[in-house]
Amino acid sequence: MSRYDMTSKYLEMGSRNKKTGKLGYYVVTLDHSTSNASCECIGHSFRPYQDCKHIKRLKHKLCIA
Repeated sequence: MSRYDMTSKYLEMGSRNKKTGKLGYYVVTLDHSTSNASCECIGHSFRPYQDCKHIKRLKHKLCIA
């Protein structure tokens, strides 16, 4: 991470798979300068201008909003 790079990647736990019983993990990228976040989950691709539950959970953990 360079000095001017203000983004961080976090690994956030998703829902349990019904068939296998394994947990899914998603990478949430957070831009600290603007507090914008993006997630690689399917729900965020359907509604890209609205935070998915993984982004909301990460922002709650970091006390951002």
